[in-house]
Amino acid sequence: MLSAFFQSIMAVSRPGILVFLSVALLACASSGVKPTVSVTDPASAQTSNLSGELLYQLLAAEFAGNQGDLKTATEFYAKAAEATRDARIAARASYIAVYSGEYQRALVLLKRWQQLDPENDDIDRMYATTYFRLKQPEQAAHYLTRVLDRTGDDDRAKALVVKTMLQKETDAEASLGLLVTLNQQLGERNLHMLVLQSRFEAQTGHYDAALALIDKVLKVDPMLDDVYLIKSRILLAQGHADAATKVLSDLLKQQPRNAALRLQYARLLVAQKKLEPARAEFKTLYKQQPDNADVLLSLALLYIDTRDMKQAEQHLQKLLKLDQRVDVANYYLGRIAQSQEQKKRAISYYLRVTSGDYAFDSRIRIAALFAQLGREQESMQQLEALAEQQSDWSRRVRVYLAEGEILRQLHRYKEGFEMYSRALIQKPDDPDLLYARALLAEKVDRVDITEADLLKVLSTEPENANALNALGYTLADRTTRLKEALGYIKRAAELVPDDPAILDSLGWVSYRLGKMDEALKWLGQAFAKLEDAEIAAHYGEVLWENNQRDKAKQIWKRGRELDAKHPVLVETLKRFKF
Repeated sequence: MLSAFFQSIMAVSRPGILVFLSVALLACASSGVKPTVSVTDPASAQTSNLSGELLYQLLAAEFAGNQGDLKTATEFYAKAAEATRDARIAARASYIAVYSGEYQRALVLLKRWQQLDPENDDIDRMYATTYFRLKQPEQAAHYLTRVLDRTGDDDRAKALVVKTMLQKETDAEASLGLLVTLNQQLGERNLHMLVLQSRFEAQTGHYDAALALIDKVLKVDPMLDDVYLIKSRILLAQGHADAATKVLSDLLKQQPRNAALRLQYARLLVAQKKLEPARAEFKTLYKQQPDNADVLLSLALLYIDTRDMKQAEQHLQKLLKLDQRVDVANYYLGRIAQSQEQKKRAISYYLRVTSGDYAFDSRIRIAALFAQLGREQESMQQLEALAEQQSDWSRRVRVYLAEGEILRQLHRYKEGFEMYSRALIQKPDDPDLLYARALLAEKVDRVDITEADLLKVLSTEPENANALNALGYTLADRTTRLKEALGYIKRAAELVPDDPAILDSLGWVSYRLGKMDEALKWLGQAFAKLEDAEIAAHYGEVLWENNQRDKAKQIWKRGRELDAKHPVLVETLKRFKF
Protein backbone atom coordinates (compact mmCIF):
# COMPACT_ATOMS: atom_id res chain seq x y z
CA MET A 1 0.00 0.00 0.00
CA LEU A 2 1.30 3.46 -0.87
CA SER A 3 1.71 5.97 1.94
CA ALA A 4 -0.73 8.65 3.04
CA PHE A 5 1.71 11.21 1.65
CA PHE A 6 1.44 9.78 -1.86
CA GLN A 7 -2.30 9.33 -1.69
CA SER A 8 -3.21 12.74 -0.25
CA ILE A 9 -0.80 15.06 -2.01
CA MET A 10 -1.21 13.26 -5.31
CA ALA A 11 -4.95 13.62 -5.42
CA VAL A 12 -4.77 13.56 -9.22
CA SER A 13 -3.51 9.94 -9.24
CA ARG A 14 -5.52 7.40 -11.17
CA PRO A 15 -6.18 3.76 -10.18
CA GLY A 16 -4.15 2.09 -12.91
CA ILE A 17 -0.76 3.56 -12.16
CA LEU A 18 -1.26 3.33 -8.40
CA VAL A 19 -1.97 -0.36 -8.64
CA PHE A 20 1.07 -0.79 -10.86
CA LEU A 21 3.36 1.08 -8.46
CA SER A 22 2.15 -1.00 -5.54
CA VAL A 23 2.88 -4.24 -7.35
CA ALA A 24 6.16 -2.93 -8.73
CA LEU A 25 7.31 -1.89 -5.27
CA LEU A 26 6.84 -5.44 -4.02
CA ALA A 27 8.53 -6.89 -7.11
CA CYS A 28 11.58 -4.65 -6.81
CA ALA A 29 11.91 -5.39 -3.12
CA SER A 30 11.90 -9.15 -3.69
CA SER A 31 13.97 -9.53 -6.89
CA GLY A 32 16.02 -6.38 -7.38
CA VAL A 33 15.12 -6.49 -11.11
CA LYS A 34 14.56 -3.17 -12.91
CA PRO A 35 11.95 -4.12 -15.52
CA THR A 36 10.62 -2.08 -18.42
CA VAL A 37 6.85 -2.28 -18.31
CA SER A 38 4.07 -0.86 -20.45
CA VAL A 39 0.97 -0.07 -18.38
CA THR A 40 -2.36 1.10 -19.63
CA ASP A 41 -4.57 3.05 -17.23
CA PRO A 42 -8.16 2.21 -18.18
CA ALA A 43 -9.41 5.40 -16.56
CA SER A 44 -7.55 7.60 -19.05
CA ALA A 45 -6.68 5.26 -21.89
CA GLN A 46 -3.09 6.52 -21.68
CA THR A 47 -0.09 4.23 -22.02
CA SER A 48 3.10 4.84 -20.01
CA ASN A 49 6.35 3.03 -20.64
CA LEU A 50 7.79 2.76 -17.14
CA SER A 51 11.46 1.94 -17.50
CA GLY A 52 13.46 0.81 -14.54
CA GLU A 53 14.94 4.31 -14.25
CA LEU A 54 11.53 5.97 -14.29
CA LEU A 55 10.19 3.51 -11.75
CA TYR A 56 13.20 4.20 -9.54
CA GLN A 57 12.54 7.96 -9.71
CA LEU A 58 8.89 7.54 -8.74
CA LEU A 59 9.65 5.21 -5.85
CA ALA A 60 12.54 7.37 -4.65
CA ALA A 61 10.20 10.37 -4.64
CA GLU A 62 7.71 8.38 -2.60
CA PHE A 63 10.28 7.31 -0.02
CA ALA A 64 11.59 10.88 0.28
CA GLY A 65 8.04 12.11 0.83
CA ASN A 66 7.53 9.50 3.53
CA GLN A 67 10.61 10.83 5.32
CA GLY A 68 9.33 14.40 5.10
CA ASP A 69 12.04 15.38 2.60
CA LEU A 70 9.78 17.24 0.19
CA LYS A 71 12.61 18.94 -1.65
CA THR A 72 14.11 15.59 -2.65
CA ALA A 73 10.65 14.24 -3.50
CA THR A 74 10.11 17.22 -5.80
CA GLU A 75 13.45 16.67 -7.53
CA PHE A 76 12.70 13.02 -8.31
CA TYR A 77 9.17 13.76 -9.51
CA ALA A 78 10.53 16.56 -11.71
CA LYS A 79 12.97 14.10 -13.32
CA ALA A 80 10.13 11.61 -13.79
CA ALA A 81 7.95 14.27 -15.41
CA GLU A 82 10.69 15.10 -17.92
CA ALA A 83 11.33 11.41 -18.65
CA THR A 84 7.76 10.56 -19.67
CA ARG A 85 4.94 12.01 -21.68
CA ASP A 86 2.41 10.89 -19.08
CA ALA A 87 0.51 14.06 -18.09
CA ARG A 88 -0.50 12.48 -14.78
CA ILE A 89 3.09 12.33 -13.59
CA ALA A 90 3.62 15.96 -14.61
CA ALA A 91 0.49 16.86 -12.67
CA ARG A 92 1.71 15.04 -9.58
CA ALA A 93 5.09 16.68 -9.84
CA SER A 94 3.44 20.12 -10.09
CA TYR A 95 1.26 19.55 -7.04
CA ILE A 96 4.21 18.36 -4.95
CA ALA A 97 6.37 21.30 -6.03
CA VAL A 98 3.67 23.77 -4.94
CA TYR A 99 2.99 21.85 -1.72
CA SER A 100 6.69 21.85 -0.81
CA GLY A 101 7.14 25.55 -1.60
CA GLU A 102 9.33 24.96 -4.70
CA TYR A 103 7.41 27.59 -6.67
CA GLN A 104 9.95 28.34 -9.41
CA ARG A 105 10.29 24.64 -10.12
CA ALA A 106 6.48 24.42 -10.03
CA LEU A 107 6.27 26.91 -12.91
CA VAL A 108 8.56 24.71 -15.00
CA LEU A 109 6.54 21.61 -14.17
CA LEU A 110 3.25 23.37 -14.88
CA LYS A 111 4.56 24.28 -18.32
CA ARG A 112 5.41 20.61 -18.89
CA TRP A 113 1.95 19.57 -17.69
CA GLN A 114 0.35 22.10 -20.05
CA GLN A 115 2.34 20.76 -22.98
CA LEU A 116 1.07 17.25 -22.28
CA ASP A 117 -2.51 18.11 -21.36
CA PRO A 118 -3.36 21.60 -22.70
CA GLU A 119 -7.11 21.31 -22.07
CA ASN A 120 -6.88 20.57 -18.33
CA ASP A 121 -8.69 23.32 -16.38
CA ASP A 122 -6.74 22.60 -13.18
CA ILE A 123 -3.54 23.98 -14.69
CA ASP A 124 -4.76 27.59 -14.59
CA ARG A 125 -5.78 27.15 -10.94
CA MET A 126 -2.32 25.85 -10.09
CA TYR A 127 -0.66 28.69 -11.98
CA ALA A 128 -2.81 31.17 -10.03
CA THR A 129 -1.87 29.58 -6.71
CA THR A 130 1.83 29.47 -7.59
CA TYR A 131 2.04 33.10 -8.68
CA PHE A 132 0.00 34.12 -5.62
CA ARG A 133 2.54 32.50 -3.33
CA LEU A 134 5.35 34.11 -5.31
CA LYS A 135 3.65 37.43 -4.46
CA GLN A 136 2.99 38.25 -8.10
CA PRO A 137 -0.69 39.30 -7.95
CA GLU A 138 -0.89 40.47 -11.58
CA GLN A 139 0.14 37.07 -12.93
CA ALA A 140 -2.04 35.25 -10.39
CA ALA A 141 -5.03 37.41 -11.34
CA HIS A 142 -4.40 36.70 -15.05
CA TYR A 143 -4.71 32.94 -14.58
CA LEU A 144 -7.53 33.27 -12.07
CA THR A 145 -9.48 35.32 -14.60
CA ARG A 146 -9.12 32.43 -17.07
CA VAL A 147 -10.57 30.11 -14.43
CA LEU A 148 -13.47 32.51 -13.81
CA ASP A 149 -14.20 32.84 -17.53
CA ARG A 150 -15.03 29.12 -17.53
CA THR A 151 -17.35 29.50 -14.52
CA GLY A 152 -20.18 31.08 -16.51
CA ASP A 153 -22.05 34.34 -15.96
CA ASP A 154 -22.94 33.86 -12.28
CA ASP A 155 -21.03 36.57 -10.37
CA ARG A 156 -21.73 34.92 -7.01
CA ALA A 157 -20.28 31.62 -8.27
CA LYS A 158 -17.16 33.41 -9.49
CA ALA A 159 -16.66 35.08 -6.12
CA LEU A 160 -17.09 31.69 -4.44
CA VAL A 161 -14.28 30.24 -6.59
CA VAL A 162 -11.92 32.99 -5.42
CA LYS A 163 -13.10 32.73 -1.81
CA THR A 164 -12.48 28.96 -1.83
CA MET A 165 -8.96 29.47 -3.14
CA LEU A 166 -8.10 32.15 -0.58
CA GLN A 167 -9.51 30.15 2.34
CA LYS A 168 -6.47 27.89 2.00
CA GLU A 169 -4.03 30.81 2.25
CA THR A 170 -2.74 32.41 5.45
CA ASP A 171 -1.34 35.71 4.12
CA ALA A 172 -4.28 38.13 4.40
CA GLU A 173 -2.32 41.06 2.92
CA ALA A 174 -1.37 38.98 -0.12
CA SER A 175 -4.99 37.86 -0.50
CA LEU A 176 -6.10 41.48 -0.41
CA GLY A 177 -3.48 42.40 -3.03
CA LEU A 178 -4.78 39.68 -5.34
CA LEU A 179 -8.40 40.79 -4.92
CA VAL A 180 -7.53 44.43 -5.61
CA THR A 181 -5.71 43.41 -8.81
CA LEU A 182 -8.44 40.98 -9.85
CA ASN A 183 -11.22 43.51 -9.35
CA GLN A 184 -9.27 46.08 -11.34
CA GLN A 185 -8.88 43.61 -14.19
CA LEU A 186 -12.63 42.83 -14.01
CA GLY A 187 -13.49 46.52 -14.03
CA GLU A 188 -15.06 46.30 -10.54
CA ARG A 189 -18.24 44.94 -12.13
CA ASN A 190 -18.66 41.90 -9.89
CA LEU A 191 -20.35 43.17 -6.69
CA HIS A 192 -19.77 39.90 -4.84
CA MET A 193 -16.06 40.14 -5.59
CA LEU A 194 -16.03 43.68 -4.19
CA VAL A 195 -17.71 42.41 -1.02
CA LEU A 196 -15.05 39.73 -0.75
CA GLN A 197 -12.38 42.41 -1.10
CA SER A 198 -14.06 44.44 1.65
CA ARG A 199 -13.84 41.43 3.99
CA PHE A 200 -10.08 41.26 3.50
CA GLU A 201 -9.77 45.04 3.84
CA ALA A 202 -11.44 44.71 7.25
CA GLN A 203 -9.40 41.62 8.15
CA THR A 204 -6.19 43.58 7.57
CA GLY A 205 -7.46 46.56 9.58
CA HIS A 206 -8.37 48.82 6.65
CA TYR A 207 -11.87 49.53 7.97
CA ASP A 208 -12.51 52.79 6.09
CA ALA A 209 -11.59 51.15 2.78
CA ALA A 210 -13.81 48.19 3.64
CA LEU A 211 -16.80 50.45 4.37
CA ALA A 212 -16.21 52.44 1.18
CA LEU A 213 -16.44 49.23 -0.85
CA ILE A 214 -19.58 48.12 1.00
CA ASP A 215 -21.26 51.47 0.37
CA LYS A 216 -20.31 51.27 -3.32
CA VAL A 217 -21.95 47.85 -3.55
CA LEU A 218 -25.13 48.95 -1.73
CA LYS A 219 -25.43 52.00 -3.96
CA VAL A 220 -25.61 49.69 -6.97
CA ASP A 221 -27.83 47.06 -5.31
CA PRO A 222 -29.44 48.08 -1.98
CA MET A 223 -31.32 44.76 -1.78
CA LEU A 224 -28.27 42.66 -0.80
CA ASP A 225 -29.26 41.91 2.80
CA ASP A 226 -26.11 39.97 3.67
CA VAL A 227 -24.02 43.01 2.75
CA TYR A 228 -25.73 45.03 5.49
CA LEU A 229 -24.71 42.33 7.94
CA ILE A 230 -21.12 42.63 6.78
CA LYS A 231 -21.27 46.41 7.14
CA SER A 232 -22.57 46.03 10.67
CA ARG A 233 -19.72 43.68 11.59
CA ILE A 234 -17.13 46.06 10.16
CA LEU A 235 -18.56 48.98 12.12
CA LEU A 236 -18.54 46.86 15.26
CA ALA A 237 -14.90 45.87 14.69
CA GLN A 238 -14.13 49.57 14.20
CA GLY A 239 -15.59 50.30 17.63
CA HIS A 240 -18.80 51.94 16.35
CA ALA A 241 -21.26 49.72 18.19
CA ASP A 242 -24.22 52.11 17.99
CA ALA A 243 -23.76 52.60 14.25
CA ALA A 244 -23.48 48.84 13.77
CA THR A 245 -26.73 48.33 15.67
CA LYS A 246 -28.51 51.04 13.69
CA VAL A 247 -27.63 49.41 10.35
CA LEU A 248 -29.45 46.23 11.34
CA SER A 249 -32.23 48.03 13.18
CA ASP A 250 -33.08 50.14 10.11
CA LEU A 251 -33.04 47.08 7.87
CA LEU A 252 -35.22 45.13 10.30
CA LYS A 253 -37.86 47.89 10.19
CA GLN A 254 -38.10 47.28 6.46
CA GLN A 255 -38.15 43.49 6.83
CA PRO A 256 -39.81 42.67 10.18
CA ARG A 257 -40.47 39.04 9.15
CA ASN A 258 -36.83 38.35 8.31
CA ALA A 259 -35.97 35.88 11.07
CA ALA A 260 -32.32 35.43 10.05
CA LEU A 261 -31.80 39.19 10.19
CA ARG A 262 -33.54 39.48 13.56
CA LEU A 263 -31.34 36.70 14.94
CA GLN A 264 -28.19 38.57 13.89
CA TYR A 265 -29.57 41.78 15.39
CA ALA A 266 -30.40 40.05 18.68
CA ARG A 267 -26.92 38.53 18.88
CA LEU A 268 -25.39 41.95 18.28
CA LEU A 269 -27.40 43.33 21.19
CA VAL A 270 -26.13 40.50 23.39
CA ALA A 271 -22.54 41.25 22.36
CA GLN A 272 -23.10 44.85 23.50
CA LYS A 273 -24.53 43.65 26.86
CA LYS A 274 -27.94 45.12 25.99
CA LEU A 275 -29.67 42.15 27.54
CA GLU A 276 -33.24 43.41 27.92
CA PRO A 277 -33.57 44.61 24.29
CA ALA A 278 -31.90 41.39 23.16
CA ARG A 279 -34.40 39.32 25.14
CA ALA A 280 -37.28 41.22 23.50
CA GLU A 281 -35.92 40.36 20.06
CA PHE A 282 -35.47 36.70 20.98
CA LYS A 283 -39.03 36.61 22.31
CA THR A 284 -40.25 37.83 18.94
CA LEU A 285 -38.19 35.14 17.25
CA TYR A 286 -39.60 32.56 19.66
CA LYS A 287 -43.14 33.48 18.61
CA GLN A 288 -42.13 33.09 14.97
CA GLN A 289 -40.09 29.91 15.45
CA PRO A 290 -41.06 28.20 18.75
CA ASP A 291 -39.00 25.08 17.98
CA ASN A 292 -35.81 26.82 16.82
CA ALA A 293 -33.01 25.38 19.00
CA ASP A 294 -30.75 28.44 18.58
CA VAL A 295 -33.53 30.76 19.72
CA LEU A 296 -34.49 28.54 22.67
CA LEU A 297 -30.91 28.28 23.90
CA SER A 298 -30.24 31.99 23.46
CA LEU A 299 -33.38 32.89 25.39
CA ALA A 300 -32.49 30.45 28.17
CA LEU A 301 -29.01 31.96 28.54
CA LEU A 302 -30.46 35.48 28.60
CA TYR A 303 -32.88 34.44 31.35
CA ILE A 304 -29.93 33.03 33.31
CA ASP A 305 -28.04 36.33 32.89
CA THR A 306 -31.05 38.26 34.18
CA ARG A 307 -31.60 35.80 37.08
CA ASP A 308 -34.94 34.51 35.80
CA MET A 309 -34.14 30.87 36.47
CA LYS A 310 -37.73 29.63 36.13
CA GLN A 311 -38.02 30.83 32.54
CA ALA A 312 -34.51 29.62 31.75
CA GLU A 313 -35.33 26.15 33.02
CA GLN A 314 -38.54 25.99 30.96
CA HIS A 315 -36.69 26.76 27.73
CA LEU A 316 -33.89 24.30 28.50
CA GLN A 317 -36.43 21.56 29.29
CA LYS A 318 -38.08 22.23 25.93
CA LEU A 319 -34.72 21.68 24.23
CA LEU A 320 -34.55 18.27 25.90
CA LYS A 321 -38.07 17.42 24.68
CA LEU A 322 -37.07 18.41 21.14
CA ASP A 323 -33.87 16.33 21.52
CA GLN A 324 -31.83 19.39 20.49
CA ARG A 325 -28.64 20.72 22.10
CA VAL A 326 -29.04 18.03 24.77
CA ASP A 327 -25.55 18.32 26.28
CA VAL A 328 -25.73 22.11 26.53
CA ALA A 329 -29.25 22.02 27.99
CA ASN A 330 -28.30 19.46 30.65
CA TYR A 331 -25.17 21.44 31.51
CA TYR A 332 -27.07 24.67 32.14
CA LEU A 333 -29.86 22.87 33.97
CA GLY A 334 -27.09 21.56 36.22
CA ARG A 335 -25.76 25.08 36.69
CA ILE A 336 -29.22 26.32 37.66
CA ALA A 337 -29.71 23.49 40.17
CA GLN A 338 -26.22 24.11 41.60
CA SER A 339 -26.94 27.83 42.03
CA GLN A 340 -30.07 26.86 43.99
CA GLU A 341 -28.05 24.53 46.29
CA GLN A 342 -29.81 21.48 44.80
CA LYS A 343 -26.59 19.50 44.74
CA LYS A 344 -27.87 16.00 43.95
CA ARG A 345 -30.17 17.33 41.23
CA ALA A 346 -27.26 19.27 39.72
CA ILE A 347 -25.13 16.11 39.68
CA SER A 348 -27.89 14.19 37.89
CA TYR A 349 -27.91 16.78 35.09
CA TYR A 350 -24.13 16.96 34.83
CA LEU A 351 -23.94 13.17 34.50
CA ARG A 352 -26.04 13.41 31.32
CA VAL A 353 -23.50 15.69 29.64
CA THR A 354 -21.42 13.26 27.58
CA SER A 355 -19.44 15.19 24.96
CA GLY A 356 -17.37 18.31 24.28
CA ASP A 357 -16.07 20.99 26.63
CA TYR A 358 -19.30 20.90 28.60
CA ALA A 359 -18.60 17.29 29.54
CA PHE A 360 -15.16 18.20 30.88
CA ASP A 361 -16.49 21.08 32.96
CA SER A 362 -19.37 18.91 34.17
CA ARG A 363 -16.96 16.32 35.55
CA ILE A 364 -15.09 19.00 37.48
CA ARG A 365 -18.36 20.32 38.89
CA ILE A 366 -19.52 16.83 39.88
CA ALA A 367 -16.31 16.35 41.88
CA ALA A 368 -16.80 19.70 43.63
CA LEU A 369 -20.38 18.79 44.51
CA PHE A 370 -19.29 15.39 45.86
CA ALA A 371 -16.90 17.21 48.20
CA GLN A 372 -19.71 19.48 49.39
CA LEU A 373 -21.83 16.40 50.06
CA GLY A 374 -19.12 14.97 52.31
CA ARG A 375 -17.76 12.52 49.74
CA GLU A 376 -14.28 14.10 49.74
CA GLN A 377 -12.29 10.96 48.98
CA GLU A 378 -14.45 10.11 45.99
CA SER A 379 -14.16 13.71 44.80
CA MET A 380 -10.36 13.64 44.96
CA GLN A 381 -10.19 10.27 43.20
CA GLN A 382 -12.36 11.54 40.35
CA LEU A 383 -10.23 14.62 39.84
CA GLU A 384 -6.97 12.68 39.96
CA ALA A 385 -8.31 10.29 37.31
CA LEU A 386 -9.57 13.19 35.21
CA ALA A 387 -6.17 14.91 35.33
CA GLU A 388 -4.43 11.75 34.13
CA GLN A 389 -6.79 11.51 31.16
CA GLN A 390 -5.89 14.99 29.85
CA SER A 391 -3.23 15.26 27.17
CA ASP A 392 -3.83 19.02 26.91
CA TRP A 393 -1.83 20.81 29.63
CA SER A 394 -4.28 23.70 30.04
CA ARG A 395 -7.06 21.23 30.82
CA ARG A 396 -4.88 19.34 33.25
CA VAL A 397 -4.14 22.63 35.05
CA ARG A 398 -7.88 23.30 35.34
CA VAL A 399 -8.28 19.96 37.10
CA TYR A 400 -5.39 20.71 39.49
CA LEU A 401 -6.91 24.10 40.30
CA ALA A 402 -10.29 22.51 40.97
CA GLU A 403 -8.65 19.96 43.27
CA GLY A 404 -6.76 22.71 45.09
CA GLU A 405 -9.89 24.80 45.55
CA ILE A 406 -11.73 21.88 47.12
CA LEU A 407 -8.83 21.26 49.52
CA ARG A 408 -8.76 24.99 50.37
CA GLN A 409 -12.48 25.02 51.14
CA LEU A 410 -11.97 21.99 53.38
CA HIS A 411 -9.08 23.84 55.11
CA ARG A 412 -6.74 21.02 54.07
CA TYR A 413 -4.07 23.55 53.17
CA LYS A 414 -1.04 21.28 53.55
CA GLU A 415 -2.47 18.69 51.16
CA GLY A 416 -3.30 21.40 48.63
CA PHE A 417 0.18 22.88 48.90
CA GLU A 418 1.76 19.46 48.34
CA MET A 419 -0.53 18.69 45.41
CA TYR A 420 0.44 21.94 43.66
CA SER A 421 4.12 21.23 44.36
CA ARG A 422 3.80 17.84 42.65
CA ALA A 423 2.02 19.41 39.68
CA LEU A 424 4.73 22.07 39.32
CA ILE A 425 7.35 19.35 38.87
CA GLN A 426 5.76 18.76 35.46
CA LYS A 427 5.88 22.44 34.46
CA PRO A 428 7.72 24.63 37.00
CA ASP A 429 6.88 27.94 35.33
CA ASP A 430 3.11 27.56 35.00
CA PRO A 431 1.74 30.90 36.30
CA ASP A 432 -1.66 29.56 37.37
CA LEU A 433 -0.15 26.78 39.46
CA LEU A 434 2.47 29.10 40.95
CA TYR A 435 -0.21 31.62 41.95
CA ALA A 436 -2.42 28.91 43.46
CA ARG A 437 0.46 27.39 45.41
CA ALA A 438 1.51 30.82 46.66
CA LEU A 439 -1.89 31.34 48.28
CA LEU A 440 -1.76 28.01 50.07
CA ALA A 441 1.89 28.42 51.01
CA GLU A 442 0.88 31.41 53.12
CA LYS A 443 -1.72 29.24 54.88
CA VAL A 444 0.99 26.75 55.93
CA ASP A 445 3.36 29.52 57.10
CA ARG A 446 5.69 29.28 54.09
CA VAL A 447 5.64 33.00 53.33
CA ASP A 448 9.06 32.60 51.70
CA ILE A 449 7.52 30.31 49.05
CA THR A 450 4.53 32.62 48.67
CA GLU A 451 6.85 35.51 47.87
CA ALA A 452 9.09 33.45 45.58
CA ASP A 453 6.17 32.02 43.58
CA LEU A 454 4.47 35.39 43.13
CA LEU A 455 7.70 37.07 42.09
CA LYS A 456 8.21 34.29 39.55
CA VAL A 457 4.75 34.96 38.13
CA LEU A 458 5.45 38.70 37.98
CA SER A 459 8.78 38.13 36.21
CA THR A 460 6.83 36.92 33.14
CA GLU A 461 3.53 38.74 33.78
CA PRO A 462 4.46 42.11 35.33
CA GLU A 463 0.89 43.41 34.99
CA ASN A 464 -0.79 40.46 36.70
CA ALA A 465 -3.02 42.38 39.10
CA ASN A 466 -3.93 39.30 41.14
CA ALA A 467 -0.29 38.42 41.76
CA LEU A 468 0.59 42.04 42.62
CA ASN A 469 -2.28 42.23 45.08
CA ALA A 470 -1.55 38.85 46.66
CA LEU A 471 2.11 39.73 47.15
CA GLY A 472 1.30 43.16 48.57
CA TYR A 473 -1.34 41.81 50.93
CA THR A 474 0.91 38.99 52.16
CA LEU A 475 3.76 41.40 52.90
CA ALA A 476 1.34 43.77 54.66
CA ASP A 477 -0.25 41.03 56.73
CA ARG A 478 2.72 38.81 57.53
CA THR A 479 5.80 41.10 57.51
CA THR A 480 6.90 44.60 58.48
CA ARG A 481 7.79 45.51 54.86
CA LEU A 482 4.76 47.78 54.67
CA LYS A 483 6.00 50.41 52.19
CA GLU A 484 7.04 47.67 49.79
CA ALA A 485 3.62 46.06 50.25
CA LEU A 486 1.87 49.36 49.51
CA GLY A 487 3.83 49.69 46.26
CA TYR A 488 2.63 46.32 44.96
CA ILE A 489 -0.99 46.96 45.97
CA LYS A 490 -1.02 50.42 44.36
CA ARG A 491 0.24 48.90 41.10
CA ALA A 492 -2.59 46.37 41.27
CA ALA A 493 -5.12 49.16 41.94
CA GLU A 494 -3.91 51.10 38.90
CA LEU A 495 -4.58 48.04 36.74
CA VAL A 496 -7.98 47.15 38.28
CA PRO A 497 -9.25 50.22 40.19
CA ASP A 498 -12.59 48.89 41.49
CA ASP A 499 -11.70 45.33 42.47
CA PRO A 500 -13.00 44.73 46.03
CA ALA A 501 -10.11 42.40 46.92
CA ILE A 502 -7.59 45.08 45.96
CA LEU A 503 -9.58 47.76 47.81
CA ASP A 504 -9.52 45.49 50.87
CA SER A 505 -5.72 45.20 50.56
CA LEU A 506 -5.40 48.99 50.26
CA GLY A 507 -7.46 49.37 53.42
CA TRP A 508 -5.50 46.73 55.32
CA VAL A 509 -2.04 48.09 54.44
CA SER A 510 -3.25 51.62 55.28
CA TYR A 511 -4.39 50.33 58.69
CA ARG A 512 -1.03 48.63 59.27
CA LEU A 513 0.68 51.93 58.37
CA GLY A 514 -1.51 53.78 60.89
CA LYS A 515 -3.47 55.71 58.25
CA MET A 516 -6.90 55.14 59.77
CA ASP A 517 -8.95 57.51 57.60
CA GLU A 518 -7.64 55.92 54.40
CA ALA A 519 -8.16 52.46 55.86
CA LEU A 520 -11.82 53.21 56.63
CA LYS A 521 -12.35 54.70 53.17
CA TRP A 522 -10.91 51.74 51.25
CA LEU A 523 -12.47 49.04 53.43
CA GLY A 524 -15.86 50.76 53.34
CA GLN A 525 -15.70 50.82 49.53
CA ALA A 526 -14.59 47.19 49.42
CA PHE A 527 -17.45 45.96 51.64
CA ALA A 528 -19.98 48.05 49.70
CA LYS A 529 -18.88 46.34 46.48
CA LEU A 530 -18.63 42.84 47.93
CA GLU A 531 -20.02 41.60 51.23
CA ASP A 532 -17.34 39.06 52.10
CA ALA A 533 -16.38 37.48 55.46
CA GLU A 534 -12.68 38.39 55.19
CA ILE A 535 -13.43 42.01 54.22
CA ALA A 536 -15.91 42.12 57.12
CA ALA A 537 -13.15 40.95 59.48
CA HIS A 538 -10.79 43.72 58.33
CA TYR A 539 -13.43 46.44 58.17
CA GLY A 540 -14.81 45.56 61.60
CA GLU A 541 -11.34 45.64 63.16
CA VAL A 542 -10.56 49.09 61.78
CA LEU A 543 -13.99 50.38 62.89
CA TRP A 544 -13.40 48.95 66.38
CA GLU A 545 -9.98 50.60 66.66
CA ASN A 546 -11.58 53.90 65.58
CA ASN A 547 -14.15 53.70 68.40
CA GLN A 548 -17.02 52.87 66.03
CA ARG A 549 -17.76 49.69 67.95
CA ASP A 550 -21.48 49.41 67.30
CA LYS A 551 -20.86 49.54 63.54
CA ALA A 552 -17.97 47.11 63.93
CA LYS A 553 -20.28 44.61 65.66
CA GLN A 554 -22.81 45.09 62.87
CA ILE A 555 -20.21 44.33 60.19
CA TRP A 556 -18.86 41.32 62.06
CA LYS A 557 -22.38 39.96 62.52
CA ARG A 558 -22.91 40.22 58.79
CA GLY A 559 -19.58 38.48 58.25
CA ARG A 560 -20.73 35.56 60.40
CA GLU A 561 -23.92 35.32 58.35
CA LEU A 562 -21.81 35.11 55.18
CA ASP A 563 -19.25 32.56 56.42
CA ALA A 564 -19.00 31.87 60.14
CA LYS A 565 -16.08 29.48 59.62
CA HIS A 566 -13.87 31.80 57.58
CA PRO A 567 -10.43 31.53 59.29
CA VAL A 568 -9.62 35.25 59.10
CA LEU A 569 -12.98 36.20 60.58
CA VAL A 570 -12.75 33.50 63.27
CA GLU A 571 -9.25 34.67 64.30
CA THR A 572 -10.33 38.33 64.36
CA LEU A 573 -13.41 37.73 66.48
CA LYS A 574 -11.37 35.59 68.86
CA ARG A 575 -8.84 38.40 69.34
CA PHE A 576 -11.58 40.93 70.07
CA LYS A 577 -13.61 38.44 72.13
CA PHE A 578 -16.73 39.02 70.05
